[in-house]
Amino acid sequence: MFLTAVYAVVAIVMVISVGFYISFVTVEGKDERGQAIIGRSSQIAFIFILFGFVFQMFYIQFADPSVENIETAIYIWMALVWCSNSISIFILRRKS
Repeated sequence: MFLTAVYAVVAIVMVISVGFYISFVTVEGKDERGQAIIGRSSQIAFIFILFGFVFQMFYIQFADPSVENIETAIYIWMALVWCSNSISIFILRRKS
């Protein structure tokens, strides 16, 4: 029951984040300012990717998780990457 709720929330967050990213890229991502925003937000998202790899490595090494726990951690990790990308686009767009 709990994991179903987590999957639902993660799926909603990912759909919103991906939708925001795609809409930005198609509408504003073609000019120089949009390309700069996309580049900077991708750098921020990359930091979350690196943290996720390190977390997964330590989680698997020291916690002895089940496959279901690893899947849940990966789903949450991907939602954080997409969220960080979308939030950074939102903030960078407002700054410039």
